[in-house]
Amino acid sequence: MIVLVVIGVLALVTVPLMIRSTRRQVGPTPTAVGRQPLLGSPAQVWVSRGERVLRELNRTVGEQPGFTVLAADAEQVVFELRLTAGQVAELDHALARIPVPDLEAEHAMLATAIAEAAGTPSAADLARSQEAVAARLAAAVRQRESRDALLAKMRATITEFERARDELAELITGATSALPPSNDSAADLTSKLDGLRAGLVEVRKTTDPEIGPAGQGLP
Repeated sequence: MIVLVVIGVLALVTVPLMIRSTRRQVGPTPTAVGRQPLLGSPAQVWVSRGERVLRELNRTVGEQPGFTVLAADAEQVVFELRLTAGQVAELDHALARIPVPDLEAEHAMLATAIAEAAGTPSAADLARSQEAVAARLAAAVRQRESRDALLAKMRATITEFERARDELAELITGATSALPPSNDSAADLTSKLDGLRAGLVEVRKTTDPEIGPAGQGLP
């Protein structure tokens, strides 16, 4: 009876420790926070494709020696894709608040009014109004260019990500029928995935200089 009680106590202590140890090794699944892209938008489509590649990579890797670390690298790529999509969503939200056609019409109207008011006390105020409108239009241009740069980087990342998935499948297929996958092959794919992640971080920093090391995903 005493032996059974001791075994039960050891089990209660050991199991939580094993779970915590596993969690430290695997780590939490990273999730993006903040504004999310609209369903069906380009950013959401790229993220969806990236998540599909991640699932396929995980299935392909399985228990293959030499490639298990790729699952974590692929997770980082998808994490950065989600962050980039969130930044695109923020830019889309900001752009939606700038009525570009109305501002362009107002800018033209102010140009006419300024010409007609030349030499009068109202000319200075009209000029200031036109400057404010021009600044808003310029902001819209910058935000649109930033969004387009992020989407282009997401597209390039996805195509390279899908290529890495296919290369991994090819390596493992060849390995299972002949030789085990080499460390060089694993290192090459790991380098590619790390390059994809770094590229997303860099373009996000370029379009938003306030992004620092904290925006680079998990270590």
